[in-house]
Amino acid sequence: MTGAFFWIAQLIYLALTHDDVILQAMPHWQAFFDQYQELGESLPPALSETAGSLLTAFGLIGIFVTGLILNLLGSYFFAFENIFFARHLARNADWMSGMMRGCTGAVQEDYRLIRQQFGAGLFVALPQVWHRLRLSPSCKRVQSFLFAFIHVFGDNGTPELLSDQVHLWRTARALGITFWFLSVEMLVLGHQDSTSVQLAWAALLFLLGIYTTLRSYNRMCHTLFTMACATFNRQQHP
Repeated sequence: MTGAFFWIAQLIYLALTHDDVILQAMPHWQAFFDQYQELGESLPPALSETAGSLLTAFGLIGIFVTGLILNLLGSYFFAFENIFFARHLARNADWMSGMMRGCTGAVQEDYRLIRQQFGAGLFVALPQVWHRLRLSPSCKRVQSFLFAFIHVFGDNGTPELLSDQVHLWRTARALGITFWFLSVEMLVLGHQDSTSVQLAWAALLFLLGIYTTLRSYNRMCHTLFTMACATFNRQQHP
C-alpha cells in the first residue's frame, strides 16, 4: 500500500509540475509495451499467458520493494520519536520506576539514562542533543521491554489493539518519508511557481511528514503504556 502511494504521489507531482516530462516519456513507454505485446504474441500460447503474468508480478514486486525501502527509511524519524517516548516515560514514572526497580540488567540502566537526558525541555544545547541521539538504542530497548512485558504477562500475548496501532505507526512512517521525498524533489527539480512558493510547499510537505509520523507514534505509545500499566497492576495485585 505504501509503495503504491509513493508511485501515485510521484505521478501526481510530475503531472502537476513537469507534464512535459510525462509527455516525452509516454511514446517510449508505449513502444516498450508494444514490443512486449509482440513478444508475447510470438510465443506459444502457454508462454504468452505466462508473459502477461510475469509483467504483473514484476510490477507488484517493484511496489513491494518500494514499500519495504520506505519502511526502512522511516526509522530516521527516531530523533523525534525519542522525545515523545521520553515524555511518556515521564508521565508514567510512578509505576514505571517501581517496575524497573524489580528488573535488573541493562534495561534498568537504559531507563535511568533516558530519564536523565530527556529531563529538560524540547530545545536544549547542542551537546545534549548529541547525547539524546546516542540514547536511541536505549529508547528502543525500553520500548521492546514494554512490548515483551505485555506479551509475556498478558492473557493472550500482544493484544490486537496494540498490534493495529503498531501497523498504523509503521505505515505513517512510510507515508512521512514519501512526503519528505516530495519536498526534496520540489527543492531540487523545481516547480512552475516562484522560489518562495516552492519553499512553502516543500516546508509544508516536510512538516506534514513529521506530523503524520509523530501523531501515529504518540497514539501507539498511549496504547503501549496503558496496556503495560494494566498488565503491571494485574501482576502486582492478582
